[in-house]
Amino acid sequence: MTLLAYLRALRRIDPCGLLLMLKDIGAPTYISGDVGGCFGSIKVTGTASPSSVGLSLVLGDYSRERPEFTIGGAPVFHSVGTCLYEFPIALNKLPNAPVLKGTRVPALRVVVVDGARGVPAPNCKMAQPVIGVLATLNPADMPVREALSAYPIKIAERDPCEILDEYPGRVDDLRPSLFGDPFSCRFSLKDSDTQFEFTIRTGVDPPSRLHEEIRDGVEYFHGQDGSMCTSMVRLGKPLYARDVPGGAMQENSTPERIFIEVLSFSLKAGNCGSTRAMIDKAVGIFRGSFD
Repeated sequence: MTLLAYLRALRRIDPCGLLLMLKDIGAPTYISGDVGGCFGSIKVTGTASPSSVGLSLVLGDYSRERPEFTIGGAPVFHSVGTCLYEFPIALNKLPNAPVLKGTRVPALRVVVVDGARGVPAPNCKMAQPVIGVLATLNPADMPVREALSAYPIKIAERDPCEILDEYPGRVDDLRPSLFGDPFSCRFSLKDSDTQFEFTIRTGVDPPSRLHEEIRDGVEYFHGQDGSMCTSMVRLGKPLYARDVPGGAMQENSTPERIFIEVLSFSLKAGNCGSTRAMIDKAVGIFRGSFD
């Protein structure tokens, strides 16, 4: 499936590597990686405070939107009232790239907020120079995730759809996630009306409505809301921010952790057994990719 190929390509791009490419605008003061993106701070000469920058990769649909402006031929879309911008990445121009059909396209999401305190509304003045650097990059020159990345996360190099290998001959209706998340796999199984969404993500804590159990040293979280079932597992070490790229961890910060989450929805009365079984399979598949 062509869209899944582009999702794999998005997962290969290193967002923290992209953030470090902003060094000509301002010196990075810290970076904090997660599965789907990278957050950091850059200090621009002549400004009073650092600017916060967040980068993530998505599969977006802009067919009904009008761009706020254009940089280097790339249309840039802006969420009104925020400092959030998105623009397409021309991965379809890479050698041997499959023809991309439909309205969804690979894109980079950029959030840039000036760090000055006491202002009544977000200050987005640094957004345009940041986007100016990133929107004009050749996709072939974008950094890729690897062991020597600025903030390596081993699990971020894995494909969430690997879970499908546990259900040979039973997978049906495989599609990208509703929100274009490259680290999510949405599918159903034959002879079942249940829809599954399997996601690798980060967070500080699981939702409070879930109850916890610990088995074999692994933290599991389960919950049910009508016909919606949720099972999660928390694995790996805390993702502390680095005070400088490649530098020491800020262990006094509140770190995120990596979660694997399975959501299921059925038109019938919810039976969460299949959801719990899937999260158990996920631990066996992905546990070796946690540091």
